[in-house]
This record gives sequence, structure tokens and C-alpha cells, in this order.
Amino acid sequence: MRADLVSRTGSASRLLVTLVFASALIACKTEKDPDDPTIIGVPPAEAYLGVEYYYNFGAYGGEDILDYTLTNAPSWLALEGTSNKARQGIIMRGVPGLSGGSRGEADLGRQLGINLVSTDGGMSGVQPFDIEVKYNALSLENDTFTEGQSSDSGANTGAGSGEESEESDGFCDVPNLDTPGEHSFTVNQYAEDGSVSGTKTITAETQPVLVRVLLDQPSVTRVAVAFELTSEYNPASCDKDPDTDYLPPHQRCDHSKANEADATIGHDIVALGSNSQSRLEELDYLVYQQDESGTYSRGVVTLEPGITECYIRLEVIDDSFPEKQETAKLKLTEVRSGLAGLGPNNKEADTSLKIDDNEPLVSIQTEAGGARDALNVGDAREYLAVLTGNRDEVIRARLQETKESDVELGAGVVTERWINGGWSPSDELEFPVGVNEVRFRIRVPDGSYANPELEDRFLLLGLDQEYQAGRENYARVVDESILRVSFNEQVKALALNKSDGFVATDLDVSHEGRVFVAGYDSLNSDRVRVRVYDQKGSELQDILISSTSDTLSQPKPLIATVKREVAKDKGKVDRFEFVVSYSTDAAVAGTVAQGGEDIVTTRYRFDEPSNGGEYVENWTIRTGTSAEDQVRSVHMNSDSGYVLIAGETGGTWPNQTNAGGRDSFLQRIDTQLDGANEVPKVAWTRQVGSSANESVVGAAPRSVAPLLFGSVAGSVNGEPVLGGVDAFYYSTTSGERGLAVFQVGSEADDPLTDATYESNQMWLLGTAAGSYRLLKDKEGNRSLERGPLDSQAGFLLAYTTTGLIRQAFTLNDAGDQSDDRLRVLMAFEDDMVTSGVTDGGFDGITEVVNGDQGILARVSLIEEDSESDSEEKPYKNEWRYQLPKGDSEIIALANYRDDEIAALTRIGSDWLVLVFGPEGHLLSALD
Repeated sequence: MRADLVSRTGSASRLLVTLVFASALIACKTEKDPDDPTIIGVPPAEAYLGVEYYYNFGAYGGEDILDYTLTNAPSWLALEGTSNKARQGIIMRGVPGLSGGSRGEADLGRQLGINLVSTDGGMSGVQPFDIEVKYNALSLENDTFTEGQSSDSGANTGAGSGEESEESDGFCDVPNLDTPGEHSFTVNQYAEDGSVSGTKTITAETQPVLVRVLLDQPSVTRVAVAFELTSEYNPASCDKDPDTDYLPPHQRCDHSKANEADATIGHDIVALGSNSQSRLEELDYLVYQQDESGTYSRGVVTLEPGITECYIRLEVIDDSFPEKQETAKLKLTEVRSGLAGLGPNNKEADTSLKIDDNEPLVSIQTEAGGARDALNVGDAREYLAVLTGNRDEVIRARLQETKESDVELGAGVVTERWINGGWSPSDELEFPVGVNEVRFRIRVPDGSYANPELEDRFLLLGLDQEYQAGRENYARVVDESILRVSFNEQVKALALNKSDGFVATDLDVSHEGRVFVAGYDSLNSDRVRVRVYDQKGSELQDILISSTSDTLSQPKPLIATVKREVAKDKGKVDRFEFVVSYSTDAAVAGTVAQGGEDIVTTRYRFDEPSNGGEYVENWTIRTGTSAEDQVRSVHMNSDSGYVLIAGETGGTWPNQTNAGGRDSFLQRIDTQLDGANEVPKVAWTRQVGSSANESVVGAAPRSVAPLLFGSVAGSVNGEPVLGGVDAFYYSTTSGERGLAVFQVGSEADDPLTDATYESNQMWLLGTAAGSYRLLKDKEGNRSLERGPLDSQAGFLLAYTTTGLIRQAFTLNDAGDQSDDRLRVLMAFEDDMVTSGVTDGGFDGITEVVNGDQGILARVSLIEEDSESDSEEKPYKNEWRYQLPKGDSEIIALANYRDDEIAALTRIGSDWLVLVFGPEGHLLSALD
């Protein structure tokens, strides 16, 4: 009994404890108030006329089912309830301009402070927002069209691969552009003088093209919009000519300069060709309309509800007239139905339509394919007119000089074509069907040509576009395809020492083509002098540089010319100067010897009042160290006019250090005013060297940091040695700071003979028994490779300003049997020209005679990579020339306007100036 009692008592106690614990838990729970109703999300802030505005709200909070209301809402916007067991929601919907009373554009604008209110009957929440109603903007997009070529203007079918387009995709059906249309129109015909001689009706094929019509948002209603083709072409806009008063109708009005870039509606482009309706498919969304002249240049395009991209099909007329690119305009003019805007502000929606011509193109060129040549007065040479493009008719091209040309055809210069077995004067070329290359000739009759100017005249030959405009079956000219021919009057070699002992050492060309030849008089104490000639070979001035009291010993004066702008009378004028520099240990009047060989530099400037215009001395300066100083290069800067001397010294310049042996140096000489006189002042001298002897070959007078070029068998300024003799160059801004040295080349000997700076690259010329080529790895990095040769050959290397190799050329005879030694380098046009001597057959043509023969070569700088797989290959003009005389050399070169090459030449004891054309023709006869 007791045990049973105890058991029942324990069970009751445990139950009591459990109840008490549960009650405690209930008593400890904290009651939380329900959340206020809260709207989830923010509606879009923009709406569009005619486009459904739709937003599905969500909400949470409150103790009961929520109700929603809109306050301060536009009339077109309303709420629509929805039942969703997962969450309570509401749809806000409307169509601006249509719902709420069809107010149209009255619904445009911004509505501020719209409130969406949610409530459970006791509590409420508010979501404020704004809506701005905008136009549903229409716009146009197009391509550039070409006569006879299809263009869909990027039309989107709205379908994936293998799927058909449906209107529900938002796109109209894309028209078929494969079938051509046809259009007839009337044009004026012109007499030789451009007056109208009659009219002609032409029927031509047309090419359908598309312009995309874009609607910003899918509209709930149909949108119909009118369009129109327009142009700024005006047949009453005539060319202005001081000698002729052109009045319409006239060729110079119909095709005037003011009209040449404007398409003619009905002649170049139409909306629908006059004969196209039965040829082209009918489009249910496109209706064409005629303008006042009966041309279909207008219409209406209709976008069904939901469509955002449709198309206006136009037709480009494939005429047979040569034309430049022309422009018309397609404009959306009026929304005929639906709610849409002409552009974002309903002000305008248009696009320019550019039309490229497809008439055959003519390029005028030399027989080698170039665009420049030089021709002797009294001579003739053949040239090529090359036609490209499809045609099935005889094509003509009329030649004419451009307005920038120095000469006019017929005024001492004639063009000729081969007619009936002979050359006859003619300015018109004909290309029969199947013939795409026609030769013609330019002739300069000696007796009829006159040029009183110092400069050579030149012809810029192109096509007579004013004559060809509006005439059928004439060719277009390739852009910038102008043949430039310079007329050389120095038809015989210019002899420099006919009757005296003048020994030429250097030359330059400047100042209206003047040829400056520096040298010394071997029969008069080796006196330094400069002879100045015009382009006809007549001597203009003989300048005695050194004094009669100076006794020199075969100096080698160097010369440099410059043309620069200087301030004068609150404006700027051209100033022409030249500088002569040479080394001597002899006494020179007006100077003080520094010890050993010094450098004497004299600057001259052109003085118009002096004797009708001549060069007069400006200043002379003698610079040097206590040891031997040799000038190797002299230049003048075209901005400030400073003189730059580069050379070698065995001594030590002030504030500099000799590294051992013969160092390189770069010296800048400025001009300052001393009262009313200009005087020289050494701005700085920079000396750089190694433990070996530097050989300096050139310099470049850059405005910021001038350059020096040379070669050395050692380490320059601590740079690593690459081989036996390395090339090096450095730039500096002063005598103390801003030094950047680069030692370059191969693992063998790479001695330099000349160098120049052109197109931001260092061009290094030398002679070695090695073949050079450029290597590229997969990453495009370049390196220089040198292989052995059996003979001496020229090399040309191009480096960047930071020492990276860019191009490499080897100039060797074909059989690698002769020593070809290149010594002079010059930039010419976009290439390099170099000269020197050979003891064999450098050009492979000229007869080899005893002794060295002078050589000249043009190196094309077109890289292999630039010659792509396209049919158009870049013009690559490389040639070689070898003097047919023994004991000859070409020791200096000068560039005349990129038209001619002046070459200072020695043949035996005779010193001559020879003139070469840009393609290697010797223009000045040797005998």
C-alpha cells in the first residue's frame, strides 16, 4: 500500500511541475504589435503616350487583408486588384493618352506626388512616386548606300536561326531586296562649254535599300507616319567665275561645287521607281505617294500594335554618271494615326542618306605605280591610267591640271595619246570594253616652255571633274590620285670646277630651290667658299666664307640650311639661313685658336635689300678644346635657329670629362642680341665616350633633346657591349643632365657611316660583311639577326627612341661578289635614299669598269606586314643606280621637295651636281 502511494504521489508531483513550467513560459512571452502596411517596390518613373503602363505591387504588414487606393493620380492611371494566395498584390495599369478619357497629348508631362495607399482598416502605409509621360519617339537609322549594291540597313528579322519572323516579335516583315527596280528620268545634255544642248530620257536599274523606322516602345494602337525624301540640291546654285556669269540651265549650275555633294531626288534616289511597282513586292505596311513633279518621293509607313521596328524601302538609281559621295535626307513629317512623337520632343526625326557612286575609277600613275615623277624640259615620258570597276560600255576620262598646279596643260606642257600609230595631243583617254590600262604621254616642248621663277614648276594632273560631271560613261578619279610631275631645267650635269680648283665637300637644297655647295678653293689657300645655284644651274652667288688671309689645309666644310618663321612687325615672316662648319688648326681671321684643331662655324642669313637679295654673314665662332676636335655633322633647328655641332674630340670640353681616347660631343650654339647685333653663344656642350674611340656620323636638331649618332668598339656611358663595333645614339637636353644613351646592333661589327632621325625613328646606315634581317616571336617582339656575307654590303637599321629594333635592310649586289660601301643617308618622300660606291655590279645592269663607281639607291620603308592579302598592294618603289664611270663616287645628297634628288658627285677630278627623279631616272646628262 505504501509503495503504491509513493508511486502515485511522485507522478502527481511531476505533472504539477510540468504545468507550472509551461505556465511560466506563457507568462514570459512578449506581445509584438503588427507591422504597418508597407508597399514593396517603386513603380517606373516614365510612361509613354500610347504605351501600356503596368506595375504589379506587393505589400506586407497589417492585421487584416489590405485595401489599396491611388490619390493625386493622373486620370489615365488606375488600380486593378489581383488574387494571389502566396501574397497579396495589386496591379497599377493605364495607357497615357488613351485610358481615362482619351486625352491624347494632354497627358504629357510630369505628375508629382502620386500616392499609393494601403490599409487594413486600422493602419495604413503610403508609397509616394512621380511619373513623367513622354512621347513614344520615332527615329530612323540607315547605312551608306552604293549604287548597284544591296543594303538592308541592319534590318532585324526578329527570328533566331531557322525560325521565321512573326509580327509578334516586334518587327515588320523584311522586304526582298534581290529584285531590282527601274526608273526613268530626264537629264540635260551639255555642249563642250557646258551650255545645255538638249535633254535625254534615261531608264536605269534601281537597287532597293532599307531605312529602319524605330518606335521606342511597343504601342497599343497602330502608328502611321508620313515620310519624305529631300535634298539641298538647287539647280540655280551656279559656280562663281570671275570671267563667266553662269546662268541656269548650265552644267556649272546643275553640277556646281555647291551641288556636287547633294543627291538629286528622282535622279539619284527615289522612294519608288517609276517602273518599279510591278517589279517589287507590295508591302502592306508601306504606301508611296508622288510629289508635285510626279516622282514617288513620299509615303506612309504603318507600324501595327506591338511593332517597334519597320522599314522604308527606297531605291538608289544605278546611273552612269561619275559622282562624288552624295547626300539626301529622309524625314518623318507627320504622325497620321496613333500616338507617337517625331523624335523625343516631337520636333524632328530624320536621317542623312549617303550614296556612293559605282562608276569605274581611274588612277593616274607612273609606269612603276608611283604618284611622283620628274621630267626634263624638252623631253617626254609615258604614264599609265588604270581603270578599276565593272562596266559594259566604253569609259572615258578627261585629264586636267588641278588648281594647285604650277602649270596649265597647253601652256608649254601637253598630254598625248597614241592615235593611228602615233602620239597626238589629247586630254581625253578612252578605255574600250576589256581594256583597263591605257598609256598616255606628258611632253614638255623645249621651245614653248617658259619659267622665269627660281623654283622648278610642277604639274598636278588629275581628271577634269567639272567637265565630266553630268556626262555619261566618264570615270571617277580615285581619291587623292593626283600625278605630280616636276619639270627639271638642269638637263645637264652642273659642273662645279670648270675653270678653277674648287673642291666640293657638301651640299644642301633650300630657299626656292637654291642649291648650296660647300667646298674649298685648292688654288687659293684652300679657302672655304659656298656657291649658290638656281634650279636651272645658273650661279646666283659665290660666297667666300674664310678670309683671304687664312691659309687652310684641305678643310672639309659641312653645310646646313634652314627656313624658319620669325617675328616681325607684329607678324611673322620667313627667314632663310645657312651655316658652314669645318675643322682647322690654322689661324682664322677674327677668331682665337683653342689648341689643336678647332671648329670654325659661320652663320649666314638672306638679306633681301642687299644687292637685290643675297646671303650675308651673320656671325662666326671658333670652339674647341686644347686637343684635336673634328666636326662630323652640322644642323640648324627650324624653330629657334640654334646650330647643332656633332663631332669627336681628343680633349675635354668645359665642365665635361674625357672617358679615354676620342670621345663624341654634341654642342649647341645659340644666337643672342648684343645691342642691335646678333652674336653666337655656346649654350652647352655634352661630351660622352668610352675607353675606346667613338666615331660620330650624324646628329638631329630636335627642339627638346637633340640627338647624336655614332659607333664604337666599347661601352658608351656604361651601356652593355653587344659585339665588336656597336652603333649608339643618345639624346641630351644640356651639358649636365637629361642624357639617354642606347647602344644597339648585333653580336658582330656594325660600324655606321651615316644616320638620321625621321618619323620618330633612328635610321642607322653602315657597311659590313653581314646580312641583316628582322625576327619576330609569337608575341610580336622583334630582334635583329645578322648572317655572314662574302663581301661588304650596306645595311640600314631603324630603332625607336627607346632602343627597340623596328626595321632592317641589307643592300648587297645580287651575286654577293662586290664591295658595296654606302656612306650617305637621306629621307625622301616616305622612304630612304642612300649613296656610296661599289667595286662591282651593284645595280646588276651597268657595265662594271675599273675603279670604284658611284651608286645610289632608294629603300622602301613599307614593312612586309603591311602588304596584306588584299588586292591593293602598297606602292613599293625601290631602285638602284650605278654611275657608268670609274673613279667616281656620290658623296652628298639633298632632297628637293620630294620631287628630285640632288647628288654631289665626283668623277675623277671633276665635281658635279647630278639630278635624279624620284624613281631613279638620271635627269642631268653626264656628257
